[in-house]
Amino acid sequence: MQIWLAVAIVLVTGMQIGFLFLEAGLVRSKNSINVALKNIADLALALLAYSFFGAAIMFASGGSLIGFDLTYVGYDDQSEVIMFLMLQALFCGTAATIVSGAVAERTQFTSYLILTLPLTALIYPIIGHWTWASLLPGGENRPGWLEAIGFIDHAGSSIVHMTGGVAALAVLMVIGPRMKRFDPDGGVRPVQGHNPVLAGAGALMLLVGWLGFNSGGLTPGSDEFARAIANTLLAGAGGCLAACIAGHLNEGYFRVDRLINGLLVGLVAITASAPVASAISASLLGLVAGAASVHVANYLERNLKIDDAVYAVAVHGFGGVIGTLAVPLVLRPGIGTLGIFEQFAVQALGVVVIGGFTFASMYAMAYLMHQRGKLRVSREVEEHGLNFAEHGATLGSLALARMLEDINRGQADLSSRFEFEPMEEGSEIAEALNTFLASVESAERAADAELKKLIVEERDRADRTEHLMRQFQADFAAMVAELKAHSNALAQGSITLSEQSQTSGGLVEQVRDQAGQTVRIAEQMSEGARQLATALEAVGAKVAQANRASERAGEASRKGAEIASTLESSTGAIGKLVAMIQNISDQTKLLSLNAKIEAVRAGDAGKGFTAVSAEVNQLAQQTEAASDEIGRIVESLQTLIGSSIAQFRAIDKDIDFVRCVAADAQDSAQAQRQTSSELARLIGAAKEQALGNGVAVSKVTDNFKRSLETIGAIDGSAQGLEGLAMRIDGEVQALTARITETSGRE
Repeated sequence: MQIWLAVAIVLVTGMQIGFLFLEAGLVRSKNSINVALKNIADLALALLAYSFFGAAIMFASGGSLIGFDLTYVGYDDQSEVIMFLMLQALFCGTAATIVSGAVAERTQFTSYLILTLPLTALIYPIIGHWTWASLLPGGENRPGWLEAIGFIDHAGSSIVHMTGGVAALAVLMVIGPRMKRFDPDGGVRPVQGHNPVLAGAGALMLLVGWLGFNSGGLTPGSDEFARAIANTLLAGAGGCLAACIAGHLNEGYFRVDRLINGLLVGLVAITASAPVASAISASLLGLVAGAASVHVANYLERNLKIDDAVYAVAVHGFGGVIGTLAVPLVLRPGIGTLGIFEQFAVQALGVVVIGGFTFASMYAMAYLMHQRGKLRVSREVEEHGLNFAEHGATLGSLALARMLEDINRGQADLSSRFEFEPMEEGSEIAEALNTFLASVESAERAADAELKKLIVEERDRADRTEHLMRQFQADFAAMVAELKAHSNALAQGSITLSEQSQTSGGLVEQVRDQAGQTVRIAEQMSEGARQLATALEAVGAKVAQANRASERAGEASRKGAEIASTLESSTGAIGKLVAMIQNISDQTKLLSLNAKIEAVRAGDAGKGFTAVSAEVNQLAQQTEAASDEIGRIVESLQTLIGSSIAQFRAIDKDIDFVRCVAADAQDSAQAQRQTSSELARLIGAAKEQALGNGVAVSKVTDNFKRSLETIGAIDGSAQGLEGLAMRIDGEVQALTARITETSGRE
């Protein structure tokens, strides 16, 4: 018997290797080392905690609820008892290992071990005391209270596996899911284990170890021993096949984890009744447990958002429940003292009590630790993986991935290089990446040098442009001052012209009155002086024509005054600068375009050029708008100047006509003096009147001469304005040429 116990211990110890492979293969490589070390550490902790504390609780004699017997603290008296306690210590370690896989990839290593301590030293021993206290070889211990009322769990479907599964559920509800495991809308993001082959090998190792797990306390060669081994294999096979089919119906393909977990849930379910069930019952139990576990796993994940890394709750928690409750259904006839319904009630009570005690205890422990920040790793550690953060170790290409992440986040420069050993996994990728980084670094340095050169050239260009603009501004200010002087002279000439035109109008009225008096004197002459009357009538007609010409001259003078007034209000915005300003606008736009091009070429370093481009472009738009406004003013001014010149020319013609009329009147008067001496007095009076008219006409002539001089001054001012405009245009062309020459050199 002791030999078989030793073999069973070896097989159950081998199960720990299976759990290590299984859990490490189902998690991502960045956490696989952490999971493997947790499996090793919790086994070591369980062996010590159970041997020196838990066994004294589990097999204490006296109380059916709880006790403590110092006799079993490090017990080393009887070999059979020692072997049995070691097997129980391994059972205890199995319960703890279940938790490590479920909460993988997010719990601190030390925190997990702290949680393992009460599970192995208190929770499992207390539950074992309730159910297995009388099983100690050679002892006379009283059965625990669940065992006393007929509770049956041969190898621990509830005591070991359900305890581990419920403990895992409690911790999972406290720490929550892994980062990015669920979408914001509730969708599930699948996590692919880094090595499904390793996980599959671990599952098969568990199957082998389970043979010792379910038959370790039985007599080799007995019927129960044979049934335990056969039923273990059949239930595992049934669970594997059922989960395979159910998973395919649910997802449409065969998932590795479905087959693995189907095998395990069948093994968990038969553990409670392996030596007392029939082969058919064991197979059916495995089929039901395997198919149902798929739906339980989906419900926990999709509806309750329980992120179980290895589906331990669905396999061990649910498998333990269904295996414990199925005991009365699979018992062979003649086994057991209770009826089927009574046995089911006892089994259900055991499930509730064991599950409730485990959940409450583990939830309280996990909650207190989580509130103090001692349970879950930080987001940064979880993102990078627990292998390096917890153990300073890496696996596969994790180091490469972390290096690339640092470069992407700007936490490493291009001069960084991957450190690797020639025989290390991923060394070829690291070497290629180092070569690539070297090439990128060299290209970046060349680009940086070119960028600095462009910046210096652009600054020089900006300085030259600024100097040209300042020089132009000074020249432009001088030309504007000269233009204002011409404009003031033009305005003054217009005022003088207006005053003289008004004076001319008064003299013309005087001429009209005197001509009327002359006509009345001529009417009193005798009929005999017909030639004189005829001459006088001719003089009157000529004078009337001169009067009309004078009226036209006065009207033209008034129009010239209005035009001069308009010129005075328009001269403040003299716009002969349109061509120059438009050329400046075009050059400014060209500068803006060049600045934009240089900003694009410079990248982040050219943000200043982008701002310069925006300012220059805005100046170009303002300059263009100003040139349009000045153009309209200049067009109006040109029209007015043309009208003034035309009016003044009309006045000139009328003045010539008046001169002719005066000459004709004088000729007629001389002819009359020769006609008759009798009319001497009348002729003398007419002569006096004619002389008065001549004086008035002479004054009119003088005024119009002065008007002509004023018009000449206005024309001179206009010519000065035209010359100034030509000078401005020349300056603009020269500035354009200098800017073009500067741009060409750059």
